[in-house]
Amino acid sequence: MKEHVTEINLIVRSWNKQDGLNERAEKFTSLDQFFTACLNVGNPELIDRLIINGTDSNDKERTLTFVFQSVTVDGAPSGK
Repeated sequence: MKEHVTEINLIVRSWNKQDGLNERAEKFTSLDQFFTACLNVGNPELIDRLIINGTDSNDKERTLTFVFQSVTVDGAPSGK
């Protein structure tokens, strides 16, 4: 049997002083839908994780997780 992707999960995060850290997840079954969603992630949200579920050539369930780290810079000069 051939490897097969069954689901792609996109997890995005946003932060604000009033609500704190918020996380939102969306599930996709096609790469095109997933790609479009990634391109539409905008400020203040950031992509946090991608989780790809599927099966390998032996029909065993597999999960790949990609985690991203973000850094925010406020533009203020350091040390002054």
